Amino acid sequence: MVKSNNTEKQQHYQRKIMLFDTNIKEMLKREGVVMAECRADPSTAAPKLFSLAELMLDAASNYLVLNGIAQAVLNTKDEEALGEAKKSVSKALIYLQNIVTGKVDAPFSDYEEALSELAAVDAEQRYQLVKKLGLSISLLKMAYGDNSKWRWVFVDMEGHCAAVTKNLLDLKKAQLNNDPSSTDYEPLLHHTYFVKKMLSGVADRFHSRYMLATKSNEDVWKAANFLSALRRIHLIFNERDEAEDVKKKYDSWIVTLRTEIKKLP
Repeated sequence: MVKSNNTEKQQHYQRKIMLFDTNIKEMLKREGVVMAECRADPSTAAPKLFSLAELMLDAASNYLVLNGIAQAVLNTKDEEALGEAKKSVSKALIYLQNIVTGKVDAPFSDYEEALSELAAVDAEQRYQLVKKLGLSISLLKMAYGDNSKWRWVFVDMEGHCAAVTKNLLDLKKAQLNNDPSSTDYEPLLHHTYFVKKMLSGVADRFHSRYMLATKSNEDVWKAANFLSALRRIHLIFNERDEAEDVKKKYDSWIVTLRTEIKKLP
């Protein structure tokens, strides 16, 4: 919580944040209850973890509002609230990874069984959650600002987001999604597009981090891994031209990387 020397402003600030502070406390209490339920019966944990991920994104939203109020009323960022928002988004990612794994370039069969535990969660709910997850990260980055020390750290968070976004998509259903009258038709279509967009964007950001910040070979390998996952998706949907374009980009990055490795003493 941000403090101000101006008593009137501080009181106004306290009134403004009261509702959101209460919301957060209730959400964290609810999180504890649901986690206890998951531990008591792991066989029913998957849909509960899914709901926890959504709960943590709601908490992150409230923390971001706290920061917005601090900026508007006290003319300063609430670094504590931002830190808690980042922590909440990270927890949402972990809850989802605990269901469907955080594997990037892996065949659907590797996580299909885990995904089946979310049978009660329909395609629309899954799509809305991953869209909310992506938005939460974007808002968090915006709140910190372009020159934040966390700028490049967020690339890792976006990578985890892309992975779970992909792994929450039922690729078999999406591949056979050709009935516009089905309630799953549009969410599967949108989710598939979102997966491709995320994988491509994250690959570019890892490569940019390599070029502009780290010069770490690991970042190039990560970038290439996301491209490989994207190519796998294109091939599943018989998008041969797109898959070939991705392969060319992948090959170019790998050639550059191997050249750099040869230069090492």
